[in-house]
Amino acid sequence: MPNNEGKQARNRPVEVAILAMPGTLPTTVAGPMDIFTQAGRLWNQLCETNPAPYFNVRLAGVGAGEVRCLNGLRLVPHCALSEIAAADLVIVTAANVAERGDWARDVIPELLRLHRQGAQLASICTGAFVLAEAGLLNGRAATTHWGFVPMFRQCYPEVDLRPERMLTHDGDILCSGGINAYAELCLYLVEHWCGYQAADHVARALVLDGWRERQTAYALFDFQKKHEDAAVLRAQRHMEQHLAEPLNVEVLAGVATMSERNFKRRFKKATGDTPNEYLQRLRIESAKHRLAHAAEGIDAIAAQVGYRDVAHFRQVFKQMTGTTPNAWRARMKAAIAAA
Repeated sequence: MPNNEGKQARNRPVEVAILAMPGTLPTTVAGPMDIFTQAGRLWNQLCETNPAPYFNVRLAGVGAGEVRCLNGLRLVPHCALSEIAAADLVIVTAANVAERGDWARDVIPELLRLHRQGAQLASICTGAFVLAEAGLLNGRAATTHWGFVPMFRQCYPEVDLRPERMLTHDGDILCSGGINAYAELCLYLVEHWCGYQAADHVARALVLDGWRERQTAYALFDFQKKHEDAAVLRAQRHMEQHLAEPLNVEVLAGVATMSERNFKRRFKKATGDTPNEYLQRLRIESAKHRLAHAAEGIDAIAAQVGYRDVAHFRQVFKQMTGTTPNAWRARMKAAIAAA
């Protein structure tokens, strides 16, 4: 958790560098800039008290010149990352992972330098790939955009990836999930550096939503089929078609026509999950759809997706979504009614 007392017992603002990666999403640049530049300012202005900026924010590029974003927008940084002598905090924005081969030359050495000098590092969305490529996430908890989880796991097996988390904080390195997770990350960091009241004031002044602890609710389950192992895909389809039946590794290995040991190894390599982890995720995803669109009670839906023990179903559902089945149903029904 953040330090509720904050670290702002200092005579200077917190020095923040926001690294706009080439091909970034501009939301992950402008959003953090708005939060950090308004911390200590906007609320005070609205309440007619003396504004006192808590952060000094600089936008950095990988090199000199403008940064072209994924949507074609062009940003003009204040400086190159190499020109920042020191920083308290460095934010790495969403990155174009197809260009990660270029990072070793211009990005990683500068991040490692600033980190060695004591900078706290944080990533937004696919910015976690940059930190992982630098080796800074090895053995640490991390998160990234749900759609890039299989690729991340394949590239960086030494990272303790927590894709269900919207935010991770391990030592002096933080990661956030999807694009709009920047708000949670930045409010968390305002609280970490300046205390709860400062974070509360900037959230209220900018009318930002409260904490969203998990991003699983936004995931499309089908992304784990983007592999070329036909036997594993056959087992995945069998799970979908026989969801309510008792399923175990023995049955699934038989479907895949291989030994249990080899099946577990191949399944993990192809999907990033063990067979049981995948099965639970598949069952909960099906339950989410049924809760939103069907009228049956929780007990009936639990049985339809393969849970005989409704208490266990509730427990697994909350672990994976961050909310209860009833709360999920109420939220989805409200969203459908409002559409």
